[in-house]
Amino acid sequence: MKTNVIMKSTDRILFGSVVRQETKTGALNISDLEFIAAKRNAMSGYSIKQVGEVLARKDNIERIYYILKKQDIITLDISKFIDIIEDKGITTTLKSIGAWKTTGARHTKTSWANPYIWMLLALEMSPEIYGESVIWLSDKLIINRIEAGNMYTGLTNAISRFKDKDWAVMAKALNYVVFNRHEAGIRNTASQHELKELENLERQMTFAIEFGYIKTFNQFIEDLRKMWNESY
Repeated sequence: MKTNVIMKSTDRILFGSVVRQETKTGALNISDLEFIAAKRNAMSGYSIKQVGEVLARKDNIERIYYILKKQDIITLDISKFIDIIEDKGITTTLKSIGAWKTTGARHTKTSWANPYIWMLLALEMSPEIYGESVIWLSDKLIINRIEAGNMYTGLTNAISRFKDKDWAVMAKALNYVVFNRHEAGIRNTASQHELKELENLERQMTFAIEFGYIKTFNQFIEDLRKMWNESY
């Protein structure tokens, strides 16, 4: 099962502040957005908007409906969707379909949203963020989204056929080839380029196993060791 880690790399900095993202779901942090929007609006003389108010606007509810429908998250018609929101509330409805969630408690409480809904809110929260978000979010978090986590799942499935497999050794070897070091949480702070390199490596090794070029776990590790020697 793919671990849901929180990414905090430099690829996710907006106006000098990190926007946290979950690798498993792609969800982006709403609390980070609120902080950034309030700071930028105060500096520029704009009024400070609340996410709840922006989220509950009828035109945005309609936009959210089509965002969710386009992703096949919902199939009901828009009138039924609006009826449910009027009855249950927007955040409760979004939570029920996995497009919104709240984690932590008291001082650590924070909210997360589907990345496309996050982008909608970012465009509405601040005129300054509007211009930045269109380019920043599209380039870094949606159009060129890194799928290293998905490829890692494919690789573990391929490795599972080997009787002498060692998951810790596998992860360490992959990290050394890409990062030239191994430490807990190293992928959480990786750059977009590094994650893309990791994705390509995992795809390459999965292909080699699936097509019989690599026949044992020891051969798998030895091939990675050769790559590391050639690179460093």
